[in-house]
Amino acid sequence: MIPGVDGRVAIVGGSSSGLGYAVAELLAVSGARVMVVSRSEERAAQAVDRIRAAGGGSVEGCAADFTDGGAPAAVVSAARDAFGVPEIVVANGGGPPGMPATTATAADLTAACELLLLPVQRFAELTLPDMRSAGWGRIVAITSIAAREPLQGLVLSNALRAAVTGDLKSVSDEVAADGVTVNTVCPGFTATDRLGVLAANVAERDGVTTDEVFAGWAETAPVGRLLRPDEVASAVGFLCSEAASGITGVALPVDGGLGRSLV
Repeated sequence: MIPGVDGRVAIVGGSSSGLGYAVAELLAVSGARVMVVSRSEERAAQAVDRIRAAGGGSVEGCAADFTDGGAPAAVVSAARDAFGVPEIVVANGGGPPGMPATTATAADLTAACELLLLPVQRFAELTLPDMRSAGWGRIVAITSIAAREPLQGLVLSNALRAAVTGDLKSVSDEVAADGVTVNTVCPGFTATDRLGVLAANVAERDGVTTDEVFAGWAETAPVGRLLRPDEVASAVGFLCSEAASGITGVALPVDGGLGRSLV
């Protein structure tokens, strides 16, 4: 349970599975009114049913593909109709395909920008005016440890996750005095379907099994295992809470100690 979010209106992107689902469920069972977002209307509805079964009462779902420039506006409108003015936005979505930097094209980078950076900016444009007027708001983007320490073979994620971090750091400076906090969370290797896809790609490239890939990733962090989605969700939920009102402009690693930098 996360204190200080009871009754708040929250939008959680990419929340029919994985990290987004874990965040949506945590916020909902903590009393927030949550709009679940998925590219699939059916998957959104299934996630809503699961969250309600877990004890989250005020939750609805909508379908949106964030590569469509009009999708964030449609989601914000759906949240307004269902619950009222959004006060919490958790920007989250699928990741771009893995590839080496020397094979990435300008078209690849443009597509990754449409997927990862522009939806975050659009949500900020749509929701910050109301948050600032109300004197309270939370924006949290789920990025990746790649924003802090680039990962081999993931040039698109390395580039655009860092761009999201820089963008929101700039935004945080301008809205902090209005009671709005803006942060990013940088997960390490976490047991999600998305990680399974990346592991399969690495296994094919290196001629090993996916289990061997997972084991290698687990060994890179001091905790010696993959993280659970709920562990990342707890950090996101805290940053959405009243208790985190003094924390803004940070890129918080939740990586089991994988990152080796001191700050």
